[in-house]
Amino acid sequence: MSLVSGAFIGVMIITAILYYLSPKKFKPYVLLIISVLVYSSLGVKSLVYIVISTITTYIAGLLFEKNKYKKLILVVTLVINLGILVVIKSELVKNIIIPLGVSYYTFQVVSYLIDVYRNKYKPERNIAKYFLYTMYFPYLFIGPINRYDDISKTLFETDKKFNPQSAYNGILRIGWGFFKKLIISNRINVLISAITQNPSEYNGAFALFAMLLYSIQLYADFSGGIDIVLGFSKVLQINLKENFDNPYVSQNIQEFWRRWHISLSSWFRDYVYIPLGGNRCSKLRNYFNTIVVFLLSGLWHGVNYILWGLFHGIFLIIGKFIKVKNKYVNITVTFFVVSFLWSFFIWPTAIQSLQMIGSVFTTFNYQELFSTLLNLGLNLANYIVLIIAVILLITYDLKKEKINSKIKNLSTERKLIIFAVLVWIVLVFGMYGIGFNASDFIYNKF
Repeated sequence: MSLVSGAFIGVMIITAILYYLSPKKFKPYVLLIISVLVYSSLGVKSLVYIVISTITTYIAGLLFEKNKYKKLILVVTLVINLGILVVIKSELVKNIIIPLGVSYYTFQVVSYLIDVYRNKYKPERNIAKYFLYTMYFPYLFIGPINRYDDISKTLFETDKKFNPQSAYNGILRIGWGFFKKLIISNRINVLISAITQNPSEYNGAFALFAMLLYSIQLYADFSGGIDIVLGFSKVLQINLKENFDNPYVSQNIQEFWRRWHISLSSWFRDYVYIPLGGNRCSKLRNYFNTIVVFLLSGLWHGVNYILWGLFHGIFLIIGKFIKVKNKYVNITVTFFVVSFLWSFFIWPTAIQSLQMIGSVFTTFNYQELFSTLLNLGLNLANYIVLIIAVILLITYDLKKEKINSKIKNLSTERKLIIFAVLVWIVLVFGMYGIGFNASDFIYNKF
């Protein structure tokens, strides 16, 4: 296993031990200290950004109480925090230090700020606890984006004793997350890297192959990272909300966004779409609201993804007019639309992405693709491992509740056997070494 992934596992183990050994009232502070140390290891400049976001929103929340300038305080604080994010994402300043996790913690503090402004709950007066809300290191780098009122109780709760069942469930999920990342995502990454390095030759069928593969890779990579975050939090008995719900069984783009990156979709729904009027307005205004939300969603990912967001908004609107009764047709069409739009994540520029999409309909070099499969970086054995792993992933996702229920009712010995087998599979079949940094999840960069 790579040095970085091993170090991350070491941090999780040390954190869990210190967390349960520490006195009740110190548990949140143990998490805060470790989170600060982890984030500080990325560089002091990155730490400055999150401190600014945390302190400005913390102070603003306190100032809202009985203050006639409440709205002005809100606007100024939003401008500071969202302004930093926009400058970073739109690349208005060159060579700027981009702090890891800035998109996630910015949206968290903004949701807190708006909720306190709306009197949804009282502001947090303990600044250490508020810092923990913004800096809890597992979700800081990959999400999910948490609301203060959803997580504060479970995050700050001190009366926790080690729970073997909760720990087992959490560790098993961590293992499943590494399975997705190291066995599926990293193998597909080899294929996509080979295709994208030679776009003039590898277009048409190769481009379609890359798009379909990337749909699987991104899901395995992103949801795998979320599994690790939720699994580790489960060990600490910190309950976070799910961020995925079988997105590729969606029958339209609207349903896809209810199932994919749920915390981001719900954030835009509650803090942008509904305030704009949502669907409580004319159809034309509703379409406008939809397009604005998806443009901003694209910008959240980065300036290069604005067109990707626009297309998602357009296809969501189109889906309201086109109705097909056969659900399998709907699922297939939606999967292909989403896969084509992932092109903006695969190739470096929007123009090149559009060219690759166009080549699928103009260049029919499928025979060349089939004859080149074993020259794209993976041998036959690795293809077999990848195919079996993807089948396991699909099977588990479709039968998740039934499988989890059966595992829950197993004896301790059988549970340990399942865990040992999973660890063995990840260690033996996971891809490591140069180019396979287990900490380098795709959604880290957003």
